Amino acid sequence: MSLSRLRLLLALHERGTLQAAASALHISTSAASQQLAALTREAGARLTEMDGRRLRLTDAGRVLVEHAYAVFARLERAQGDVRAAADGELGQLTVGAFPSAIATLLIPAVRVARERHPRLRVDLREVEVPAGLDQLSTGDLDLVVGVEGAGTQPPDDQRYARLPLGVDDFLLAVPLDHPSARGPAAVLSHLADQEWVGTREGDSCDQLLHGACLAAGFRPMVRHRAADWTAILALVEAGMGLTLLPSSARIPVPAAVRVVPVAERISRHVYVAVRQGGATHPAVAAYLAALEQVAADVFDEVTGQPPPSGIPHLGGREG
Repeated sequence: MSLSRLRLLLALHERGTLQAAASALHISTSAASQQLAALTREAGARLTEMDGRRLRLTDAGRVLVEHAYAVFARLERAQGDVRAAADGELGQLTVGAFPSAIATLLIPAVRVARERHPRLRVDLREVEVPAGLDQLSTGDLDLVVGVEGAGTQPPDDQRYARLPLGVDDFLLAVPLDHPSARGPAAVLSHLADQEWVGTREGDSCDQLLHGACLAAGFRPMVRHRAADWTAILALVEAGMGLTLLPSSARIPVPAAVRVVPVAERISRHVYVAVRQGGATHPAVAAYLAALEQVAADVFDEVTGQPPPSGIPHLGGREG
C-alpha cells in the first residue's frame, strides 16, 4: 500500500468528505477517488460505503486507519533517528502559535536553540489553534503552541502528542479610578453590572471571559472588542470597560490602568503539540528543549502575585 493512498484515507477519516480530503492534499476529487479505489483493491476489502450522500468508512476502513496512524508515527521516528546520525545536521522546522505566544515563548526559544545549535533554522507562523493543528497534520507545521479550550483536539487524538508548557493565570485590568483598583484582589461576582472590553468573538480569551463570568453567576456585557491588547488596554484606560488579561503576555501597561489579581483563579493551560513520533526529530527535539526552558521561566514568573503597580508587560492579540 502506498503512503500517499494511506494519507488520503486518513484525510478522509479526519475531514469527513472525499472533497475535503482531496482539497487538504492538493489533489482533485477525481484523483482522490481513483486513489481510494486503488487502495481498496490493495487492501482486498471494502474500505468505504455510502451513507446517504456521504462516504463513510467501513469497519475494515477504520481498522486500516488505526494501522495507518501507527505507520506514519513509525516513519516519523525513523526519520528522526536517521537525522540524528547525520553529524549534527539538524535542518529546518516551522512552528506555529497563537499571537502572544510568538513574542513570549517562540522567539526566546529560537534564541536559546540557536545558541546550542547554530545551524538550526526555525520559521515562525501566527496561526489559530484549529487551523494550526490541521497544518501540523498535513506537515506544513512541525510544532504548534496552543491553549486548552480554543478548538483544540482531545488529548487522545492519534495524530498528535501534546506536552504541557504551563498554566497561564489571568488578571483583571481596570481604570485607575475603579473601586477594584484599590483592593488586593477583585471578586468577579461583584462585577456583574460592569461593561467589558473583549477580544475577538469566540476566540480563546473570549471563551475564557464568558466561562469565568458565567461561573460567577452572570453573563458579561461586552460592549467593545479589539484584536490587539494595546487597543484593549487603551479602551480600559479610557474608562470604556474592564478586561481579563493573560499574565504571560507582554506589552507596556498604560499608567492609568491598574492590573489586579482575581479572587477566583482564572487560568488556561498552554501546550505544544507535535505529530506522533515527531519528537525524535533532532530539530524538533532541540526546539522543544529550548521551548520548555523558556516556558518554565515564563510561567514560574507569572504564578506569583503581580507587583503593586500591575504587571509590567502584557501582550499579543489572542492572548
